Amino acid sequence: MFEEESDLAANAHPISDVTSHQDALNAARGLIDVRLASIVPSAQTWPARLHEAQRHALLSPGKRFRPLLCLFVAKGAGFDGKAAIDVGCVAEMVHAASLILDDLPCMDDADVRRNQPTTHIAFDESTAILSATALLNRAFGVISRLEKVSAAQRVELVDLLSYAVGSKGLIAGQMADLSNTDDDASIAEIERLNTLKTGALFDFSVEAAAILANSSASQRAALKDFSYHLGLAFQLMDDVKDTVMSDEQAEKSVGRDVGKATILAIAGSEAAMERLSGYISCAKDALSRADLSNIKLLEAVLDAQFSFLNL
Repeated sequence: MFEEESDLAANAHPISDVTSHQDALNAARGLIDVRLASIVPSAQTWPARLHEAQRHALLSPGKRFRPLLCLFVAKGAGFDGKAAIDVGCVAEMVHAASLILDDLPCMDDADVRRNQPTTHIAFDESTAILSATALLNRAFGVISRLEKVSAAQRVELVDLLSYAVGSKGLIAGQMADLSNTDDDASIAEIERLNTLKTGALFDFSVEAAAILANSSASQRAALKDFSYHLGLAFQLMDDVKDTVMSDEQAEKSVGRDVGKATILAIAGSEAAMERLSGYISCAKDALSRADLSNIKLLEAVLDAQFSFLNL
C-alpha cells in the first residue's frame, strides 16, 4: 500500500512562512522530495530489485525544476492545494522514466546521470526498462487520486499527460533525436525537435498548474508561451553543457551530441548563446504577461536553473 495519506513533511517549513526566494526553493524541494519518496514502494517491497531501481532513478539528487514550476505557477495563479505538489511529482516521475530510457545503450548509451551510475549500469537493462514503465504507469495513478480536484480536472490532466508523453510529444522527440544526423537541418527543424523532446514536460508542468488554478484563457496562453521558450532554452543549455563541461560538472555523461544536428553545432557558440539569451528573455516576458502573484519567485527559479551561464 502506498503512503497516499501520509503527511507531506512533518517538520518542513510552510512555503508561505519563508522570507527569501532561496528559502522558498529549499522548502519546496523538501516537500517534493518527501512526497516522491512516498509515492513509489519502498526498496524492500517485492519485487525489491524493481523498486530499488525506481527509487535509484527517481530519488537521485536533482534540482526538481519541473515540480517547482508546477507548484509555483499554480500558487501564483491562485491554487494553493497539495495537489500541485502531486502533479509536480508526476512530472518528475515521467522525467525520471524518460532519463532511464534515454540513457540505455540503444539510445544515448550513457554511464552517468546525476553523478551516479545510470539505472541500466547500476542494475541491468531489463530492470531499467521495467522500472521506467512502472514509473510512467504510476504517474497516471497519482493523477487519478488527486485530492480536492474535480473529476473533470483530473480527466483533463490525464489527457494532457498522455499527450505530453505520447507519440506527438516526448516520445516523438526521442524518436526524432535518434535520427538527428542531418547536417542540412534548419534552426526551425531543430527547435521543433527540442520542443518535443524537452519542451513537452515543461508544457505539462505549467499547463497542469493552470488547470488546477482554473486559469483564464489569456493567462493560459501566456503560460504556454512561457513554457515553449523555456523548453527551447533548457535544451540549448543542455547542448552547451554537453560541449563545454566534464561528466562531473554536468552530473551526467557528456559528448553524446557529437554528430547530431544541434543549434550549437550549426550556428556556432556565439550565435547559440545569443539565441539562448533570447529564449530566456522571451520566457520571462511571457511570464510577466501571465500576471501571476509570485513572478519574482519564479524568475528566481529560472535564474537558479540557468546560473552557470551568468546571463
